[in-house]
Amino acid sequence: MRAYLAVIKDSFREAFASKILWVLIILISLFLLLLAGLSTRPTIQVDLRGRDIVDQETLAERMRDASSDTPVGRIRDHLPSDLRDRLRGFRTGAAADPETERERRNLFRKLRNEIADQVREEDFASRISIPPESLSEEGQALAARADRLSGQDQLRLNRLVLEATLPDDIYESTGEVVTLTYLGFTISDDMTATQEELEEGVNGLLQVFIFFCVSVAGTLIAIVVTAPIVPRMFESGAIDLLLSKPVARSLLFLSKFFGGCAFTLVNAAFLIGGMWLVIGLRLGVWSDGLLLSIPVYLFLFVLYYSISAATGVVYRGPIISVVMVVVFWFLCFIVGASKGGIESIEVNPTAVREIVPVGDADHLAVNKMGHVHEWSETTNSWERVFVDIEYERRLSENIPPPGRIGLRAAAEFPYIGLAFDSQTKRLIVLTKNIPFPRYGSGPARLLAGRHDDDWSRQGGTRTTKPPHNLMITSKGDILSAGTQGIERFEGNPESTAKTTRWLGMDFSLGNAAAGQFDLLTPAEMTAWKHPFDAALDPSSGVAFVFSAGTIVRVAPRTEDGKTSYEPGLTRDLETEEPALLAVAGNRLLVALGDGDYRLLDTTTLEPVPVSLPVGLKKPRQVTSSPDGRYIAVVSHASETWLIDVTTGTRLSPGAISGDTHAVAFDADNHLLVGDLSMRVTRYSLPDFQLVSRRDPSLGTLHAIYRYLVLPLYTVFPKPGELNNVITRLFTKDDTVTASGDENDLQETQYEIDIQGPIISNAVFLLVVLTLTCVYISRKDF
Repeated sequence: MRAYLAVIKDSFREAFASKILWVLIILISLFLLLLAGLSTRPTIQVDLRGRDIVDQETLAERMRDASSDTPVGRIRDHLPSDLRDRLRGFRTGAAADPETERERRNLFRKLRNEIADQVREEDFASRISIPPESLSEEGQALAARADRLSGQDQLRLNRLVLEATLPDDIYESTGEVVTLTYLGFTISDDMTATQEELEEGVNGLLQVFIFFCVSVAGTLIAIVVTAPIVPRMFESGAIDLLLSKPVARSLLFLSKFFGGCAFTLVNAAFLIGGMWLVIGLRLGVWSDGLLLSIPVYLFLFVLYYSISAATGVVYRGPIISVVMVVVFWFLCFIVGASKGGIESIEVNPTAVREIVPVGDADHLAVNKMGHVHEWSETTNSWERVFVDIEYERRLSENIPPPGRIGLRAAAEFPYIGLAFDSQTKRLIVLTKNIPFPRYGSGPARLLAGRHDDDWSRQGGTRTTKPPHNLMITSKGDILSAGTQGIERFEGNPESTAKTTRWLGMDFSLGNAAAGQFDLLTPAEMTAWKHPFDAALDPSSGVAFVFSAGTIVRVAPRTEDGKTSYEPGLTRDLETEEPALLAVAGNRLLVALGDGDYRLLDTTTLEPVPVSLPVGLKKPRQVTSSPDGRYIAVVSHASETWLIDVTTGTRLSPGAISGDTHAVAFDADNHLLVGDLSMRVTRYSLPDFQLVSRRDPSLGTLHAIYRYLVLPLYTVFPKPGELNNVITRLFTKDDTVTASGDENDLQETQYEIDIQGPIISNAVFLLVVLTLTCVYISRKDF
């Protein structure tokens, strides 16, 4: 053992004797010294940032319509005259052309800046004059000593007065914020953040730094520097001296190999450890993920170094060792890029996202791109229906094929909800409100299609409030629910609303003749909060709203022939997790994002005395059977959770234990299950007997993916996916979302797999080192 320790000690000695090591240490020291200039300074939250506004269009509308004798009206009347004139001419809805859209965005920006300037005026709080009881506790405490407030406290009171004046439009702020400084100088007065926001931003930047500067550049430098270590061992004189001792050749190689990692260990520990200490002391952000990235990075280097060392044993040359590492990286990149590319442009976009039962034994399948398909018994395949012909034509005319492939890969599910209205036999669809300038942007619109009209796409009426859920009552009423209330559509959803598109973006104002959405909840009602979700009991018409951890029962009330929805019973679930809701009979399931599922009585909102098993984390879809007996949940990890509501028993058959992407129940209470390849299987419950299966033949890319790329990827090492492990170290959740809103469970979120890459790469490392040891033990030197 002493001989092997001596070899490892010599490797550390060689590393410290390396001039390159000391050059890198000096460079790292300079970098850490520059980084130490960053610091934070406590300040107060006064500035009105874009992310502080709930919805800029709604804010402009409220400012326009406010009476002059109200606090909001007093803010508006204090604006410059030209801005007041622009507000008077402001109309809700999408712009008619790109130039007008730019003018609208300029209006929003100028309005925000002018309000922020008013908040900085000393007499703002007294001029607005709101009742003290409408202020928060912090605001009331400041208002009680308004005559002797300092400058900073006065500005803070002004900000709290603004939030109380516009509670539905301005998010609440915290008084404890910081601003970034460098060498004592403030970088920007507008760069303020809470400590939580600071930690989130710093961790995001550190993650990017580890990806590119450490994992890529650091690994390349380390491989170039350590490549000669193993070949040098076989030089004349060196190998003879080593083999003259009573040592095993394989253990000698392993000692030299792990000793060669000393260079990387010293640099990584100094750089990352120094950054952890500097950022913690200067910014108050002690990032555990940064420290934990040291062993992950070292593991990545060891993986590449095993190829370098094995090549050095066989060919005994440092240059060929570096070349073989590059070849190995290239092969891994090609296999990983092929898998990711085919998944992005073909597999994921065409996977079943929603299943919509449209009759006793029929259903539609909707993929991630929003393409609606109907099964054809003649061709034994899915055929696309509900097509926006004009949109498709403009897409093909304005976007070249490479661009269309890119849009396909970046496509997000475009619908808030799809439902079949059994009363009118229509498919009802509510699209998302897609912000400008994304391709396909435009306001949320209501669309409809009939089976007897070959599911022709009709309608196009826009909502007046940002929607989050589509709900249809047993009477056929179409409801849209969002944080600003519940709306009902009045009119014919098939009446075509004229749309104006340019380069794929929707600039139409809508058509009142096609119908309109009317607000059913009280206009003065305080807006609900995010995380948000809503569900409807179709039989009674009662809606249930999840608003930032609180369940609200919203019941319909008819008076003078008009129906309204009045918030009633509430129940605080004492959670900060997002949730999805589903109604099954007289039971309400609240599926929380952390897997804690609650079952409540729909009348009293009291917990039902049924013990539920632990549910899936990060649910994406929750649905119930028509008879109210079963509830099914699909997670973002494509897992399925199914329970019998009457007993609280979880059903976990092997039939649905695979890669499930969507579930639904038909009119006969059969369970419909969709998977990655657009296959939809129907099962009877509770025995899970196969009733029918619609399994289309695989396309060319799907076949290549399943039978060639996926097997290769399974057996190949995955060094690039160790970045997923680093991502997980810097995030609180085990999923990431492209939209950035991890509290919206309906948005597409991807599971961060850390177990797979570690196991795959560890097995590959073990195989390479074992084969190298066997080669050395049988080779004459």
